[in-house]
Amino acid sequence: MKKQNYSVMTTSILVKAVFVLIIVCCIFAPLIVRVYDNGIIALTGRSVYMPMIITLYLAAAVALVLVTALDRLLSNIRHDKVFIPANVKILRLISYCCFAVSVIFIYFSFIRPFAWLVVIAAAFFGLILRVIKNVFEQAIVIKEENDFTI
Repeated sequence: MKKQNYSVMTTSILVKAVFVLIIVCCIFAPLIVRVYDNGIIALTGRSVYMPMIITLYLAAAVALVLVTALDRLLSNIRHDKVFIPANVKILRLISYCCFAVSVIFIYFSFIRPFAWLVVIAAAFFGLILRVIKNVFEQAIVIKEENDFTI
């Protein structure tokens, strides 16, 4: 049990670090995208600065919601609240965030085809999370039945 607590705490620390990293990336995004854009202009002659900035900031907003939801989920797990309806709602929100990132990057994928990888990966993760959410829902039903039986 103690090892599990260390794992949850470590994951919680990593989630908080990712939250900070997303904010730092948002601060430096214009600079990073400008450097990338200069290389693209040299190759293709057209700028992708504004579409990329819009895509990244929209995705970052969704990512902040996702990371906050992950932190709430880990907090529930840390307090031994695993199979509860609140966690199902959190997993649903996280899956919606994955699908939202997928939709956001569809726009950018018409400008830079590599973005299709993000579209596919985000949609796939969203789908996996929907399955996990459904498993949690069933586990809650089974747990409630067992609680009433005993």
